[in-house]
Amino acid sequence: MTVAEISIMGSISCASTFVMMPFYGYLLGVFGRKRSIIILYLPQLLAWILLVTLKRVEALICAMFLCGIGGTLFSIFPIYINEFCEPSIRGALSSSGIIFHGVGTLLSYWIGGTVQYTTMTYIGLSLVIIGMVLILFLKESPLYLMIKGLEKEAAKSIAYYKGLNLDSIEIISHLETLRQLITSDIKLNDIPEMESLNSEIKSPQQNLSILKFLRNSPSSRRALIILIVIFTTCIFQGLAIVQVFAQPLFATAVPSMSSTLSSVIFALTIVISGIFEAVLVEAIGRRMLLIVTSIVTGLLCIILGVKIQFQWGPGWLTAVLIYIYSSTFSFGAGAVPYVLTGEIFLPQIKSFASTVVFECSYFCTFLMLFMFNPLFNAFGLGPIFYIFAGSCFLTALVTFFFLPETKNLPVDVIQRKFLEKKLFK
Repeated sequence: MTVAEISIMGSISCASTFVMMPFYGYLLGVFGRKRSIIILYLPQLLAWILLVTLKRVEALICAMFLCGIGGTLFSIFPIYINEFCEPSIRGALSSSGIIFHGVGTLLSYWIGGTVQYTTMTYIGLSLVIIGMVLILFLKESPLYLMIKGLEKEAAKSIAYYKGLNLDSIEIISHLETLRQLITSDIKLNDIPEMESLNSEIKSPQQNLSILKFLRNSPSSRRALIILIVIFTTCIFQGLAIVQVFAQPLFATAVPSMSSTLSSVIFALTIVISGIFEAVLVEAIGRRMLLIVTSIVTGLLCIILGVKIQFQWGPGWLTAVLIYIYSSTFSFGAGAVPYVLTGEIFLPQIKSFASTVVFECSYFCTFLMLFMFNPLFNAFGLGPIFYIFAGSCFLTALVTFFFLPETKNLPVDVIQRKFLEKKLFK
């Protein structure tokens, strides 16, 4: 493959996800969480069928494009999970998508480096089919069902996820909480801005348009802007580049070590880190975890840049530093923004806001992946890590000054925190 083809292959999945994202909110609103996931599995299935049947560069690039269309699956999971799990484990369960994404990366590096190409394509096709079958056993989000007025189905969904009988008091209480949240008539009255909003909402079927809701809701606007900035700075911390170009990157940074082995250890590091992150995000909170890990990741990026640029120390040290860098990234920037997406938005704009956030994030990912090879050829690998370091420190600053803690808090309390004029401490 030419340099241009490699750049396109590495970035086109992000480009297709970017193209798909405007339809993401529509899918969530019309078809729901479960059926949207099934619909978005279909491009993944087509991609692997294409790889099984054709062995051409064009087929590979087309398959990557199709996989990117299904890439919005990764954006649905934290929202879906957030809408049926308990607040006390909300962060840990939302982080599970990151953990199993790491498991998939680990399998792809290991299998891809040890088996024939044809075998790899059949394994990928089989995994997609298994995923489509497993999703059929899940229930739709109770919040989505309540928004659609399907109260009986919502009760069945809650009973399924909580393991309770349909006539349980807990289910009735949960339904009432969802009803209040959707109609914005009790808890959200405590938010000053909701007074004007509620005067224009006569029933759940007469909600304000999304743009008018945002115009009248300063807390929602501020939450949206802050999360877009945090997502952008987290993406430019650079792990996406290390993941996509893991084997050539390790071959350049640590030529004495098998690139396949280096990549497998790298993916294993992300999986283990994701497990620890699921514990830490509930133990110390989202805000502090993101601040501390971003600072540590930035320092590691500076050390890595100097190490690679000036070639000091043994080669194995570069691999160790990359593994530690991937761990600290996974603790914070790799997971916390996705947890926040499911927590900070009101139900009326959750689908729209998450669409805007992920649209911006995938555009940034595409831009970064597309520019990696030209920057690498022009400046080398070391200076690229300096760019990552700057983004890490910017993430820490934005989080410290503008992001409130959301651990175990309901959405109405989180919204009030975004209305505070003082900087968050």
